[in-house]
Amino acid sequence: MTLFLITVSAASARQQTQTLFRSDIRHGGFGQLTYALTQVNGETVYMSGTRGAWILNLTSDHALHIGLAGYRTRPDASAVNWPHDDIRKPDIRTNYGGFELEYVNSSYRLLHFGTQLLVGSGTVRYDDGDVDLEKTRDDYFVVQPGANVFLNVTSWFRISGGLYYRYASNVSLDGTSDSDLSGLTGIMGLRFGRF
Repeated sequence: MTLFLITVSAASARQQTQTLFRSDIRHGGFGQLTYALTQVNGETVYMSGTRGAWILNLTSDHALHIGLAGYRTRPDASAVNWPHDDIRKPDIRTNYGGFELEYVNSSYRLLHFGTQLLVGSGTVRYDDGDVDLEKTRDDYFVVQPGANVFLNVTSWFRISGGLYYRYASNVSLDGTSDSDLSGLTGIMGLRFGRF
C-alpha cells in the first residue's frame, strides 16, 4: 500500500496542470495618444484618438496586446458627392472605435515592429444643424488592419509610427459612401505604460 501511494505521488508531481495562460507570462498595460492623417471623402483630414491595452508578454520575443481604441476626425470634411442642388453642401464628421488586437515582436529592442487589427463601429454625421434632410447621421462597421514601428524612449515611454487601412461598410448617408470613409491612415502614437 505504501509503495502504491509513493508511486501515485511521484506521478502526480511530474504532471503539471495545463492552463490557457502560463504563470511565467509577464503582464503590463499602456495608454496611447494617437495623431493621424487620413482621407475622408477625398479630403486629407487630421484625426486624433486614444488607445489602451492589456499586455501579455508571452516570451521575450512575442507580446500580445488586447484593448480598445477610438478615433475622430478634426476638422470636418466636405460631403463631396452631395446630390442635393437645393441644399448647401454640409461638412461631415466621423468617429469610430472598437476592439483592438496587436502583436509586437522583440519589444525589448530599441526599434521593433508590430501588427494590429481593429474591429468596431463608427458614426458619420452632418456637422451643420440646418441641413433639412430626414437622415443626418448613420452608423457603420469598420475593420482596420495596420503595421507599426516602435522606438523605446524610456522603459515606460514609446513612440510609434504606423500605416493602417480603414475598411468602412454599411454607410448609407447622402453625400458619402463606404469608399468615401475607407482609406489609408498614417499614424503617430505616444505610448505610456508598463511594458
